Amino acid sequence: MNFFSSRYDMTAPVRLVSVDRSIRSSYNSAGKTSGPRSELRALADTSIGIAIPEVAAALLELNEAVAEAGGDLRITELHRSIATQRNARAKWEAWVRAGKPSPGSSSYNSTTMKSSFVAMPGASNHNAGRAIDIHVGMLKFPNVSASSQLDRFWEIAAPIGWSPVIRTPDESASECWHFDFWGDLRGVYKRLKYQEAARVGAILVGHGDTETYVAQLQALLQRAGHNIGPVDGIAGAKTKAALKVAINTNDVSVNAILQGEDRSIWPALLALPPA
Repeated sequence: MNFFSSRYDMTAPVRLVSVDRSIRSSYNSAGKTSGPRSELRALADTSIGIAIPEVAAALLELNEAVAEAGGDLRITELHRSIATQRNARAKWEAWVRAGKPSPGSSSYNSTTMKSSFVAMPGASNHNAGRAIDIHVGMLKFPNVSASSQLDRFWEIAAPIGWSPVIRTPDESASECWHFDFWGDLRGVYKRLKYQEAARVGAILVGHGDTETYVAQLQALLQRAGHNIGPVDGIAGAKTKAALKVAINTNDVSVNAILQGEDRSIWPALLALPPA
């Protein structure tokens, strides 16, 4: 299995795809972020350059829109594996335990600490291939002040479907660089809020905090608007009733599907309109 195919879970309901090669990583081959765009690596050539198809298309649209406005979009992070998420979360927790020392201070260890918030493994839209972190300092829209660069980016990103996690475009705010694309999970986000909606997205691509058949089935049912509560991996009465309605079948067929862990129903569930 080569580097690229090893990034995909072929049994998951939703497949991750490589992003367009015109999209640039924030880093060049030497790991530097401030050099000319021509020296930056293609995001598709990195381990993070994968997303769900809807996001890959939306990121290409965003990249082209920023370029048309004269800006420079550089992606610091897109997809993040569970292992990477777990490591980053541990660093954030170490920073919290240390009393949240300021980066650059004698108490801050950049190797073992991370001062920006990191979600629990499997509860981040990065795990789901539905979030980007951008290099805010390199946007450089012409005729736009340094303090308004993020404002301009928000104006471009919002109509495409990219949502910031902070309330106002403030370059000094933590997570000002983070943008989510909810797309077909917007209904889940509205019903169950950020963490559970991100869990659903991560489970759908096989990169969640649980990868069981029932959890993936519940994530699909959530996507279709069935009110079964948070994904717990247990095929209870609500899950069975929702599946029965979703594919218009009977109790016997539902039990057979669950017992056989029948993944042939994934296309039918994905064809249901998101709600």
